Amino acid sequence: MIDANEIAGALKLPCLSSGRMQEALELWESMYRDEADWVKQRIRSLKLPSIVAKELKRLTLKELNASVSDAELDAAFQKFLPLLRRQLDHGLAMGGLLLKPYWTQTGIHVDLVPQNQYLPISFTDDTCDAAACPETMTIGSTSYTRVEIHTYDRVKQTHMIENRCFRSDNPAFLGRECSLQEVPAWAGMLPKKVFHNVKQPLFSVFQVPDANSIDPDSPLGVSVFADAVPFIRDADQQWERILWELESSERAIDASEDFFRFNPDTKKPELPHGRERMYRVFNTNPNKNDQIFSTFSPEIRDVSCFNAFNQMLRRIESASGLAYGTLSEVNDTDKTAEEIKASKQRSYDRVHDIQENLRAAVEGAVYGMQYLRDYYENRRGGECTLTCTFGDGILEDTDKEFARRMQMVTAGLLSKEELLKWYFSCDAGTAQAMMPKSDALFGGGTPDADTLRV
Repeated sequence: MIDANEIAGALKLPCLSSGRMQEALELWESMYRDEADWVKQRIRSLKLPSIVAKELKRLTLKELNASVSDAELDAAFQKFLPLLRRQLDHGLAMGGLLLKPYWTQTGIHVDLVPQNQYLPISFTDDTCDAAACPETMTIGSTSYTRVEIHTYDRVKQTHMIENRCFRSDNPAFLGRECSLQEVPAWAGMLPKKVFHNVKQPLFSVFQVPDANSIDPDSPLGVSVFADAVPFIRDADQQWERILWELESSERAIDASEDFFRFNPDTKKPELPHGRERMYRVFNTNPNKNDQIFSTFSPEIRDVSCFNAFNQMLRRIESASGLAYGTLSEVNDTDKTAEEIKASKQRSYDRVHDIQENLRAAVEGAVYGMQYLRDYYENRRGGECTLTCTFGDGILEDTDKEFARRMQMVTAGLLSKEELLKWYFSCDAGTAQAMMPKSDALFGGGTPDADTLRV
């Protein structure tokens, strides 16, 4: 990818991504792609960065239920949700995700751009007001880069989109500015477009809800496994040690070459077919009383190796905000009930914070979707609202919680409406409308004959 400083310099814009943050983004990307610098020769990647990001994505979206009040816009929104489910783990690994709605003849769509693939330009109260998104296309031996610049003016309430194109013979460099007409796919794009009466940016940014310990002055987010990087490296290296311990401890037989049948063609002893790894040949002097063969069968030190590996996994879980047992093996006899509950609570708090940031980002994207739809289709509809619930099954078992609340309703300690509000995540009016005419469901009496008649 083209260096962020080069793009900022060509556009004469400030670069909010410091050198340390760019190095961190490159490290997180390489780890997510299993291309970390310590993954070489015998050391293989355990894919822990990807596993951590996918597990947090799963916990975040496992009970997601979201819809938009505008029926037509909701149809486009429901097509966006699978894309969010597919790409959120990449955003979590990179520390953030840009949600960028756009309109085409086929309707409204949303682009999802990981934090390492766009350039933030300005922030106001931790809200991104301007960003640049580069896109590269190669035609023959020439590399073209289109930089889409979004700038929101809070005072004028305008949102401007600029498209600038650059041409280079080396894809690693931006090159010189050229016309959009040189690329057929971009020929129909306007160099500049200004939208008026915009209440907020037509894009939104989701960030991992953690303080930036890499660069405290940077407004950018950090990866969900940023604090676990050294432990992930240790785990990859320890796994190689475990494999080497198992391989080096394989049973073998050291035998004299006189013990095997000699092959006149290869001039070498013939080892038993399928057991070549078991036998190792050595030369012997027939004039001496040498041992004809010996068995090599050392003791495997697997227990200590796996215990150390398990402790490394627990460090990764703790640093990433996951409960013990997500990656490691948990021995319940070594942990009290309170310690296990605290571990699950840590995971719950972590996921809850991610969900709240994601909710705000999705609300911002829905505003951009509606504004662009209404603008290009010449509509003047009222402002639509987003209904978004994530559930609470991360910490508690939903079935068990329902049974407990049902008992409270039967004992008169909880109203029926409150039970319905909790179970269906709805408001009081909706819960009241859902109430059955008969109280038989809640043990309030036996329905009359008219109720039972079909």
